[in-house]
Amino acid sequence: MVAPLRPVGQLALGAQIAGDLREQIILQRIPAGTHLAEELLAGSYDVSRGPIRDALRQLESEGFIESRKRGSYVLPFTTEDIVDLYSLREAIEGLAVQRAVEQAEPADWDAFDELVEAMSAAARDHDASRFAAADVTFHQRLYQMSHHRRLVGVWSQYEPILAGLLRVTVSVDEDLEPIAHDHAQLLRLLRAGASELLDREIRTHVRGSRDRMIQAYEQTIQLASAH
Repeated sequence: MVAPLRPVGQLALGAQIAGDLREQIILQRIPAGTHLAEELLAGSYDVSRGPIRDALRQLESEGFIESRKRGSYVLPFTTEDIVDLYSLREAIEGLAVQRAVEQAEPADWDAFDELVEAMSAAARDHDASRFAAADVTFHQRLYQMSHHRRLVGVWSQYEPILAGLLRVTVSVDEDLEPIAHDHAQLLRLLRAGASELLDREIRTHVRGSRDRMIQAYEQTIQLASAH
């Protein structure tokens, strides 16, 4: 029986359960090949089967599980999946940044100052959860500012996966200040609208995030295996 990582609330139960299961799969607390039985999951989370079905459908669309004749089974999650996710992010984030800069007013960037400060404060406090939330919101707003509905749709599809990865791996990074500094530098270039520098910076930013994510993920798995 799956043990929930945290209590599940009453709103958007399917999405909350999907998030919990996603993180357990990423951490390999639910190993590849595990049969996720609806009845057992409903009992573990103390919910009806409806939210469980919603969660399983979401996880299947994200590539974490697959449906077979006898139910849903967990697929392997590896560093190759992280490489694939970040290559996709690099491709779409460049377009999001380009469109956001083209359409932004100077005052539009002011809200980003609060997010960078939130990251810096969370880094100083060693609060991985707060840091991850501010980091994801920073990039989410960039996509929203692109005013490109389908681009936002792609980001929305993969944001839960990236956010889940960030939450479970950022906690092992002892020094988050450099990442906050990277976002401050990115924000300076966004304000300046320096297109060539921005294109190079966003690629460097995403690739750096990928490399840190892989390193932190491998360390997280090692720690999880030790316990």
